[in-house]
Amino acid sequence: MRFDNLDMNLIVALEAILRLRSVSAAADELNLTQPALSRALGRLRQHFNDQIVVPLGRQMVPTEFGENLHGLARQLLEEMRVFVDMRAQFDPSTAKRDVTINASDYVIRVFLARAAQRLSSIAPGLRLRFVTIDAATDVMFEQAEVDFRIVPEMALMPAHPSGRLFTDEFVCVAWDENPHVANGLDAKTYLGLKHVTTAFGSRGRDSHFEKVLKDRKISIESAMSMPTFVLLPECVIGTPYLATIHARFAALLPPSLPVRTFPLPISIPPVVEHLQWHNLRRQDSASQWMRAFLMTLAAEL
Repeated sequence: MRFDNLDMNLIVALEAILRLRSVSAAADELNLTQPALSRALGRLRQHFNDQIVVPLGRQMVPTEFGENLHGLARQLLEEMRVFVDMRAQFDPSTAKRDVTINASDYVIRVFLARAAQRLSSIAPGLRLRFVTIDAATDVMFEQAEVDFRIVPEMALMPAHPSGRLFTDEFVCVAWDENPHVANGLDAKTYLGLKHVTTAFGSRGRDSHFEKVLKDRKISIESAMSMPTFVLLPECVIGTPYLATIHARFAALLPPSLPVRTFPLPISIPPVVEHLQWHNLRRQDSASQWMRAFLMTLAAEL
């Protein structure tokens, strides 16, 4: 499709080249050959009368005009994705649609698994995809490639609307043969023992719990850190370590798991999980229906 003498397919190539700063990487992402992407870049340069990107070492660095184009191209593609998905009315019983949700494994375990069960009967045509929380999926959400995020309040993106879903408290879990907690768990023991903690993504993003500890300057020694909440209880088995987990998750632990749970002996405020959607999807009927469904389900908790 052409618009004012510009092939609109070139916008996709333009955004990928500017984002990845590499013609070859953009070609791989778009499943095209490098010569094809090079020709596309040449046509873009001719149309805009600017180099757009110039080589610097092993990267292609945007020109000043190229940087301006990148923001506009990204916004255009975000709006196009939303435009293509929109329908005048959304009928969950007949709709065929992919729904991508960015959430932690804890949220999937205690909330989204229940949502998927309910949706299997009332919206069987929806194909759910859950993606982990990291920098890459943050970018996907900004580009409207992710429909929803379910994150603590501290992780909300201020440019996009959100709504409160549910809250959760914390408990401590230990191996049931851990001699240090045979007679219970007090604050001195809790702070004195090593812990299994969480760190998400390649840069070790903190969870709500770790951030509160840092903000309050409460120091605990970490024996290991995991990129997942769900594995925390299993990692304390056979060790003197402790792990702090969400109370809703603790309630779902199988009775056969050789662990004990204790009330948390230090003060940690509850975590408040929020549902967030892209600003461009405010008027999308499918997004509106899904938001209402998730909010209603959360209220049942």
